[in-house]
Amino acid sequence: MTSPLMLEFVVVSNDYPTATAVSRGVKKCGGKFSLSPTADAARESLSRRKIDGVFVDLEVPDTLALIADIRHGTSNAKAVIFACVRSSKEASVTLSAGANFLLLKPLAAEGVAVHITIARELLERERRRYFRHPVSLPVTLKDAEGEQNAKMTNLSEGGMAVRAARPLIHSSMIEFDFEVSFGAAVRGRGEVAWTSKEGMAGIFIHTLHGKGREHLEAWLLSREQLATTGVTAETSS
Repeated sequence: MTSPLMLEFVVVSNDYPTATAVSRGVKKCGGKFSLSPTADAARESLSRRKIDGVFVDLEVPDTLALIADIRHGTSNAKAVIFACVRSSKEASVTLSAGANFLLLKPLAAEGVAVHITIARELLERERRRYFRHPVSLPVTLKDAEGEQNAKMTNLSEGGMAVRAARPLIHSSMIEFDFEVSFGAAVRGRGEVAWTSKEGMAGIFIHTLHGKGREHLEAWLLSREQLATTGVTAETSS
């Protein structure tokens, strides 16, 4: 089983030495990547999946606009952006567009790996926020229509997916209460982000009460540590 913290990158470049240096640097850090030779190809790739970081070669046309588009998008708005520039003179406009780090060309794999290492805490924090761990846990939900018991099917630091007998209302606020390992209680308030005709719903976590944040973070850490052992989804009777 692949670790949930195996970082994924999109590399936007049509320059062989740049793409090679970045790919080797990513591999040195245990990550994986896909190559997009144009800004439009990168937009298409980013629209289809969630990634952790983007390496953008500023010599590719329209890449400043691409950086701005990523920042104003939805699923990848918080991705870490590494801009590969020809000169430090490009720093101001590139950082203003939304880049997090600047790498001066020509690149070396070692330098790319160093930048990923420096950014790793930021990269992993965002991954923990959105990575959904499969579970099968009972959860109590309470909204304006009343209280009901539901089944949680996945869980992350930022939200959960549930299957409820009574349909939830999109964009409504909801209180939730569930237990993770060893009876650790997690209670909080969230917003219904999406619903389906099959009774599924996604809940974005706004606040956690008491020691809920501490319990959830401890559970997430334990799931990450066990991810490579093939452990199945957590269940609770």
